[in-house]
Amino acid sequence: MKGFLKYLSVLFCLVLLGGCSEQVKEVDGEFLLGQFGTDWKKETFYLVAPIRWTGDSPITLKSIEFVKDYPDPLTTYEEDGIKYEIFGADPLRRTGIHGETYDRELKNINGLEISGEGKIVIKLSLGDVKADKARRLKIKFDSDGEEVEKIVVWKTLEQITTENR
Repeated sequence: MKGFLKYLSVLFCLVLLGGCSEQVKEVDGEFLLGQFGTDWKKETFYLVAPIRWTGDSPITLKSIEFVKDYPDPLTTYEEDGIKYEIFGADPLRRTGIHGETYDRELKNINGLEISGEGKIVIKLSLGDVKADKARRLKIKFDSDGEEVEKIVVWKTLEQITTENR
């Protein structure tokens, strides 16, 4: 019986150590996005934003989501007043806000490689939106063959509001 308990305790320690070694990979580098300030209106438009990766190695984007109560995405249009789609764009595109008819090529965000500076396009449809300091970007990407996730503070996203000031 003593041998069995000793065997069970050693097995438990090995399982515990194995579980601890399965930690999230930490990647050196940050995402920096251009800031935009405007009188946001209840409408649909395209926001072309620069996105910069400060890491040494290029990364490949998997997805970008708006989140509020991490890790959950923004709930619904009815609750948050924001509908969005995120695309990649040619890094040479001009940044800024464009009307509902954006006639430039939009790329799938999944598989978009960023080495230094890139561009993303966010198609936004706004209803009744209040500023919310809890909004963040959740960016999933591949770095050296491993999937990584970062939560990014973007002041523009926090400050979107269609309320009169």
